[in-house]
Amino acid sequence: MKEQGTSVAVVTLVAVAVSFAACNRVQGMKSAQAVTGVVAQPAPQKPQPSAAAQTAPAIPSSTPASSASPSPPLAASKSDVRPPKVVVSDRSQTLIVAQQTFHLLTHVQSIEGTTDETVEWWELRDAKEHVVYRESYPVAFENGMFESTVGISANSFTTKQGSGILVHGMELPSAPDSGGWVQVFGFKYGRDKYAADESLFGPFGPPIFIDGEFLDIGTDSFRPTPTSFGGATATVMHDVLKFRVWTGNLNIVYPVLINWISGKLQPAWRCIETTSKGPVERCSYPLTVEAHRDNQPTFVRLFPEADEGFTPKHVIVQPQSKIEYLEARTPIAWNEDAKAISFSVNGDVWIKVRIDGLEGWIHSQEDFDAVGLPQAG
Repeated sequence: MKEQGTSVAVVTLVAVAVSFAACNRVQGMKSAQAVTGVVAQPAPQKPQPSAAAQTAPAIPSSTPASSASPSPPLAASKSDVRPPKVVVSDRSQTLIVAQQTFHLLTHVQSIEGTTDETVEWWELRDAKEHVVYRESYPVAFENGMFESTVGISANSFTTKQGSGILVHGMELPSAPDSGGWVQVFGFKYGRDKYAADESLFGPFGPPIFIDGEFLDIGTDSFRPTPTSFGGATATVMHDVLKFRVWTGNLNIVYPVLINWISGKLQPAWRCIETTSKGPVERCSYPLTVEAHRDNQPTFVRLFPEADEGFTPKHVIVQPQSKIEYLEARTPIAWNEDAKAISFSVNGDVWIKVRIDGLEGWIHSQEDFDAVGLPQAG
C-alpha cells in the first residue's frame, strides 16, 4: 500500500509539472503575439517612441516619412514650368521722311495658340538697310505666358519746319496712368533740302516716358514769341509735341519743343515770374477738367493774382453757379539723362477760374474741392 501511494504521488507531481509548463508556453506565445502585433499593425493613436528611439540619434533620409494627413502640393517655381512653344517672326514697316525711305523692323515672339506676344528687339533702318537705331528687351515667362510684354509702333510726320519719325512704345503691365514712351527721329536742321545728307538723320534724344498721355504733334500757337526783324514784329511758331500731364486735381497740356536746328528736344516754355516771395520759374498751361461739384453752397478764396501775398475775395459758390476753368499755373521739373526724358509737376498748382463772371486764382485743396476738383490719383 505504501508503494502504491508513492506511485500515485509521483504521477500527480508529473501532471502538475506538465500543466505548469503548458501554461507557461501558452503565456509566452500570447506575449510573442502581442509584440509581433505592435510591429505589424500600428495603433490608430500616435505611437509613443520607444526608449531606443528616444536615445538614438536621428538618421537623415532622402525619403520623407508617410503621414496620415498628406501635405498640400508645393507651387511650382518658374524654373519648374516648361516654357511655352514660341513662334518668332520679323515684321517690317515702311516710313517715308523727306522723300527718303526708312524701315522699322520688329523682332516679335508669340506664344503659339494665343494672342500673347512681345517685341524682343527693334531697329530703325535707312533705305540701304543701315541700322540707324536699335533697342532690345529681356524676355521672361511666368505661368506659361510672358511675364511682361513690349509693343512698338511708328509713324512718320511732317510739320511746317521739318519732318521725322515718331516711335511709340508700351510695356504691360505698366504703372497707373502711364502712357508708355515716345521717341523722335528726324533730320537735323529740319528742311527737306538737307535730307540727302543721311548723316543728319537720327534720334532727337532718348525716349520721353509719359506720366499721362501723348496727344499729338502741332504748332505752338498758345504762347507765341514776338521778335523784331528790321523794325517789323513777327511771330515765331514752334513745332511741339503735346502731352497730357496729371497734377493731382486736373490735367494740363504740356508742350515739348522740337528744336530742328540743334536736333534736340527741350521744354517749349521757360517762364520766370516775380512774386511776393521772389522770382519763381513757372508757366501757365491749358487745362482739362472733370468737375464733380457738390449740391450744397460753399465759398472760395479768389486771389487777383497767383500769389498768396495778395488779399483774396471770399466768393459764394452756389450749386447753380457757372464755373469756367481757364488755365493752370505751375512749375514743371524736366529730367533728362542718356536713357530717358521725363517731366512732372514740381510745386504748387494755381488755377484761374471764372465764377458767375468773376475771375481770379484759387490755390488750396479746400478751394479746389469747392469748384468740383477733388484730389485723386
